[in-house]
Amino acid sequence: MPYLRIISVVLLLSTILSCSPHFHPVTRGNLHDLVLALPDDPATLDWNKATDGNSFEVITNLMQGLARFDRNQQVIPADADHWSSDATGTVFVFHLRPTAKWSDGTPVLASQYRDSFLRLLAPSTASPYAYYLFDIKNAQCYSSGHCPDSAVGVRVLAPRSLEVTLSHPMKTFPSLLTNAITDPIRLDLIRADPDHWSDPGHLVGNGPFSLVSWHHDAYLELVRRHFDPLHSTRISRIIFLVIPEPVTQLTLFEQHRLDIEGIPSFYIEKYKNSSLLKRIPQLSTIYYSMNINRTPFDNIHVRRAFAMAVDRSRLERIFLSALPSLSSFIPRGLPGYDPQAAYSYDPQGARQELASAGYPQGRGFPPVTLVFPEGTQSRILASYMQQNFKDVLGVTVALRSLEWKAFLAGLDSHTPALYQSGWIADYPDGMTFLSLMKSGSGNNRTGWSDPAFDRLLDRAMQADDAEKASLYDEAQRILLRQGVVAIPLAQGVTNLLVPPYIHGYWHNAMGMDNLSDVRKIPRN
Repeated sequence: MPYLRIISVVLLLSTILSCSPHFHPVTRGNLHDLVLALPDDPATLDWNKATDGNSFEVITNLMQGLARFDRNQQVIPADADHWSSDATGTVFVFHLRPTAKWSDGTPVLASQYRDSFLRLLAPSTASPYAYYLFDIKNAQCYSSGHCPDSAVGVRVLAPRSLEVTLSHPMKTFPSLLTNAITDPIRLDLIRADPDHWSDPGHLVGNGPFSLVSWHHDAYLELVRRHFDPLHSTRISRIIFLVIPEPVTQLTLFEQHRLDIEGIPSFYIEKYKNSSLLKRIPQLSTIYYSMNINRTPFDNIHVRRAFAMAVDRSRLERIFLSALPSLSSFIPRGLPGYDPQAAYSYDPQGARQELASAGYPQGRGFPPVTLVFPEGTQSRILASYMQQNFKDVLGVTVALRSLEWKAFLAGLDSHTPALYQSGWIADYPDGMTFLSLMKSGSGNNRTGWSDPAFDRLLDRAMQADDAEKASLYDEAQRILLRQGVVAIPLAQGVTNLLVPPYIHGYWHNAMGMDNLSDVRKIPRN
């Protein structure tokens, strides 16, 4: 049956490619087209509300913000021509490039960045990312509905000058503005057509490409806004095919229908000696979350039992060491990484904790379902964990996979008791992970909150690097040993097949692709 499913998907895609005028087979090998795969449809193209990688992969080519990362993960100007700050790193002034324009030809203004920041924070937007800008003066107060927007520390000094005042010193603040959620917005267009402003033919962006078409669950097409004779060899069109099955993606890559292919960890063995394979360690954490508002995870002993039952070394062997195991909520490569942060594998201790919860040897344990997004890698992980909990604790955990959009919607509408989570750094600092679990974070759906944890993060915001690492260690211990609402499992790795005819492409540890400078040279 799996082979029949793969064949049927390939046939479906072949039909799409042959029938659509945009994807006629003659486009194969076109030097000005870049064809890539997405495992799922983007959840949204509203950047103030997006949280998933598929959405950001598209948005970052349609939009740009005040700052961006270069290939060495250094923050450099984007829409901003330059910026300055006071001596304390509390007040920043960003000066926009005079040439910055929207795709409809109108200038990008400082007021449109202020509009974006306020919309992201507004309670009516209900963005899970609202907490991201809580470092701005009175931002949290406004987001909770207790202050007017005029109290927020974002002020337009001139049409192209934006002042941001923080509630505390933070010299690294510009790095936060590399995230697409802070890109400018056009309130005039959103108000005029609130349900369709981000659709093809309606979306007005300020990035290198424009959205031409989006056939949901099939493909998206982006075209370059400006043709530059000095860069005439650069790609002029990006085509994102929505292909859930990794095997199907690989088939199309080998047929030269896809130009760059990301492969899951369980295919590494096949390509480990290929010159096409590029492996980029991610600043990311794959973990399981437990909802303390749902039985039986409202019991700390149950949460400890599940945390102690995880055999990470065996998990790593299952993935042939291609998915490194992780016992820290902050991944390797960032300040605060602590390989001893989480409970280690302790079968006897796990069984004792479960007995203390009133379920000796798993007797009487209530039904629990592990919910995870569709995908082969997630299913392999879930199947292993299901057996792991059965072997160690004697409990039966049911499995349920959901299509990506349904999975995300379910986290907000009815958060499961046990579910797969994952996060990749927004900027290269441990705070981007710990702040997920802070009180008031829209991405903390576990129901857990701890004032001591929050205070440590507040202190870390103003600390130097040495003190910051110590505070992160302490905060992680509270999260993983006292709260025990997250079980770190593995650190992500991006595995890419990049053929030699692709030039100018790079992918960094935060999952960001550079596509605007990609060139394709003729294949021999």
